[in-house]
Amino acid sequence: MSTNSTRAATVLAAVLLVGVLLVGVLLAGLSTLPSSTSGSHYYLSAAGSDSNSGTTPESPWQSLAKITETALGPGDSVSFRRGDEWIGTVVLDHSGTAASAITLNSYGTGNLPTVTGGEGGNCFRLNGSFIVVDGLRATSCGYSGFSVYGDNNMVKNSEASGNTAGIRVGDGSDFGNYANNILTDNNVMNVNTPGSNCGTPQAANCSDDSGAFGVLINGSDNEFSGNTVTGSTAFSYDFSRDGAAFEIYNGNRNRIHHNTAIDNNVFSEIGRSDGTADGNAFRYNLVRASCGANCAEASGLIVRGPDSKYGPTNNTIFEFNTVWVDGVHSRGVVCHAMCPASTVIRGNILVAVTNALWLDGSGWTEQANVINGPSNVTLDPTSTTAPALFVNAPTNLHLTSGSPAIDRVGSSPFGVDLDRLPVPQNGHCAGTGKADSGAYEYDSPNC
Repeated sequence: MSTNSTRAATVLAAVLLVGVLLVGVLLAGLSTLPSSTSGSHYYLSAAGSDSNSGTTPESPWQSLAKITETALGPGDSVSFRRGDEWIGTVVLDHSGTAASAITLNSYGTGNLPTVTGGEGGNCFRLNGSFIVVDGLRATSCGYSGFSVYGDNNMVKNSEASGNTAGIRVGDGSDFGNYANNILTDNNVMNVNTPGSNCGTPQAANCSDDSGAFGVLINGSDNEFSGNTVTGSTAFSYDFSRDGAAFEIYNGNRNRIHHNTAIDNNVFSEIGRSDGTADGNAFRYNLVRASCGANCAEASGLIVRGPDSKYGPTNNTIFEFNTVWVDGVHSRGVVCHAMCPASTVIRGNILVAVTNALWLDGSGWTEQANVINGPSNVTLDPTSTTAPALFVNAPTNLHLTSGSPAIDRVGSSPFGVDLDRLPVPQNGHCAGTGKADSGAYEYDSPNC
């Protein structure tokens, strides 16, 4: 079932306006966060000494503690020497400003500077605001590689692995930007306990398992783009498998676009408790899971209505995404417990085994999707169940010339697809100016 054209047009006009503003930032390569201006510049090396001045590469500090105890201010930076490793935690309590951030980055050549085994479960903890982390690595930190609590912070070009959460955006951490990070095998469960008396009034520990997050989002108004998230899946006593590339809990209006998610248990699951989890948007993401038993229950998106204790999750927008999951219990998009009428599922390619698309409730918008797999809904006339016709699924999910996804959607809120190819591409050479369903535009050689 689908909404009438008047309501759909209103919804799409609103998202188009937001998208036009966003794509200007994306194409210009700019961030809403500032670059650091002139300040004090410090250097850190495993071969240095804390008795050094730390102000030149020839006289670097040595310990992470030296950073934590230094009152960094707006425009200040600390550069970690590439190829070096440290054990411990970097804690930044001070803030930059809108005009001049505090920056942590790298110098020299070799592998990214690496921090591991963070005390308190974090390798990097950003308590202050207007802080930029650029090109650092956090591994086996205990809980989170990069734990962010301040506002207007940025983590980019960095890596995290072997954690419960590669990046955690904490409660109240808003207006951040997280771009071009590689988050690999963050598959540690911080809670994983066998339940007892499950399904009875005496039930205990039956739904408390948690962990295996590429990114855990508890904040609002943050942007996530260009990230690659792989391997966020783990055994769970309660759920069989658990984990997500982007888990949103009590977070609102987050924008998740142009990311690649491979072999995770779920691309994104949205929930709430005493807060809200409304207005989150997903566009031009590639979601693929084909890793055998570890991906048996892989899903693209899970959202909830008011009949769930973790819902409702209102005003979720999921459009121009390609989801290909082949586990025996795999699902493309699921919106359950009386799916909110404000939910928009538009212009996607959804391929799954158990449910490619499952929506209950009424009033939601489903349009211009390519659905390959079971669905419980009567699709809108603009959608189709014809085979998507990829180049070589699952390794290459670009479109071939006969794909029904070509020119299927009307307008797109972004000017580029996942490959940064301009949208639309006029794939059928008909001059319609329509965008393609899914994360990739078809670039016809004939027009």
